[in-house]
Amino acid sequence: MVGWEFPPSHSGGLGVHSYEIVRELSRLGHRVTFLTPFPGPFTPVPGVRFRHPGEARDSEPAAYPPAYWTGGAPGSPFVDATDGYNAWVGQLADTGPIDVVHVHDWFGTVGAAALARRLDRPLVMTVHSTEYDRSLGHPWQHIVDREQVGIDAATLVIAVSRHLRQQLIDRYRAAPDQVRVIYNAVRPGPRLERIDPTKRIVLYVGRLAVMKGVDTFLRAAARAGSAVPDVLFVIAGEGPEYPRLVELAARLGIGDRVMFLGKVSEEEREILLAGSSVFVLPSVVEPFGIAALEAMAAGVPTIVSRTSGVAEISRGTFRVDFWDVDEFASRIVELLEYPTLHRAMGDEGRWEALREGWPERARETVQVYRDALRAYRGRRR
Repeated sequence: MVGWEFPPSHSGGLGVHSYEIVRELSRLGHRVTFLTPFPGPFTPVPGVRFRHPGEARDSEPAAYPPAYWTGGAPGSPFVDATDGYNAWVGQLADTGPIDVVHVHDWFGTVGAAALARRLDRPLVMTVHSTEYDRSLGHPWQHIVDREQVGIDAATLVIAVSRHLRQQLIDRYRAAPDQVRVIYNAVRPGPRLERIDPTKRIVLYVGRLAVMKGVDTFLRAAARAGSAVPDVLFVIAGEGPEYPRLVELAARLGIGDRVMFLGKVSEEEREILLAGSSVFVLPSVVEPFGIAALEAMAAGVPTIVSRTSGVAEISRGTFRVDFWDVDEFASRIVELLEYPTLHRAMGDEGRWEALREGWPERARETVQVYRDALRAYRGRRR
């Protein structure tokens, strides 16, 4: 498996997905070697072997020293780092027996494609998002080209939503029978009682990026706040939009009712969900939205944009057009003011989030591996 980030150092859903899927694959008896550009530390998973450039091995000299990843090479540190990582992956020795090469997103597609060719094995690619989504239609061609390399080389492609699958067909020339949809999941945890049920908190958790629509969250907060003045709006996460969002909150006159927490740990995330009344995911583009699924699993009534992948698998949420500030505000007020609705949506959302989990997603992934092996062998005959 060719990845990028892995817990405990991860910034979003890709890292969560990588951890959960290899954990379940290992439980099913499969052996996974996870390739990452970073030296760790990694959250240990029984049966999973981690490898990275610069590792000290008797049979294989370090291909790229650790200093490489701090921008020591000429040119753009970011481009050089990804190119170095791909070169290392493509030339990897001492792999042991390999049945399938599986790459996540664009970071390692060139190396993964080269490794699969050299080992004569099928390539599977999971696409969690595309550069068109992340850039809101103004993509960096370097990344689009890397995405295209992976899709062209892959025997089968996994998309995390139907919307994303269609985009791969329309924009990346993927064959319809090449792309399978496997949704993300959440792992059930201990259901925490509300920390302080007398306080009302509306929560957003995620990156502070343009595609996440956090400005819509703030504008809806300003409108909802006039109807429910005792509510605190909490934003957990970090990203390039932070200065602009703080300024927007002040300009809207709600600076004293909005709390920016920055990056939070997994434990802090659970506490936030246990203390929240409503969760809002107002993304302009959201290929899936694991944070919303986590909120639903915690029994928190959830409002999502219609463009999110999680909206495809849930009837127990309010689904709103990402641009509709008035409806976001109206739905927030309804969930805060009507206890029966609040309780019903919380219960329905929890059931929907937990009815299938990572074990089911891992079995679906194994089926894709089997289909890829069958198709690859068929092409070689």
